[in-house]
Amino acid sequence: MGLRAKLRTAIAGASFAFLIFEGATASIAVEFGQREVDQERFVAIAVPRRYGYSLVIVEQVSDTRPCWQESGNNPTEVDPLLLTFDFTGICGRATDSNGYSLRMGGRDLALTHTLSIQSVGGDILLVASSRVDVYAPLIIIGRTYGMSNGFTKIILEPGWRFAKRTYDNKTLGHIYFTNDLLSTQ
Repeated sequence: MGLRAKLRTAIAGASFAFLIFEGATASIAVEFGQREVDQERFVAIAVPRRYGYSLVIVEQVSDTRPCWQESGNNPTEVDPLLLTFDFTGICGRATDSNGYSLRMGGRDLALTHTLSIQSVGGDILLVASSRVDVYAPLIIIGRTYGMSNGFTKIILEPGWRFAKRTYDNKTLGHIYFTNDLLSTQ
């Protein structure tokens, strides 16, 4: 077999493998839904770290005892009471993108957008940025309305709310920051 024939055979084999892979990944694509939740049972918190802030969401799962306490305003400080007891079955906690993500206009944007906390001009913002288009404007989801050295409540912007991810009519633990507006991405 000549070099051209070997090259054509290799290309054909690679194309076939690609088509099989594409078919397999298309068949395992997952469509998530969302379930509305009681907003008072969730709090988004900007947690101070050595360099900046991180995002933590706390959920009041049962009424056995409170998971957090709030004080003050502009900004509102949060005392995460769940750190003082075994909160299993009482409180839920999401600390990274495995536990929370963005949903807009009925679309799960976990793969196309990332959430972060940014300190901007005397305020702490919860923003989403596009992984696809580095020039896309940030989406502001919430803010603290002031600075604090402690745990600070993030107040969601108008139209934004918490929701839970669903799959096959089952509610999952994953928390969405959701808005009914369509994403531009």
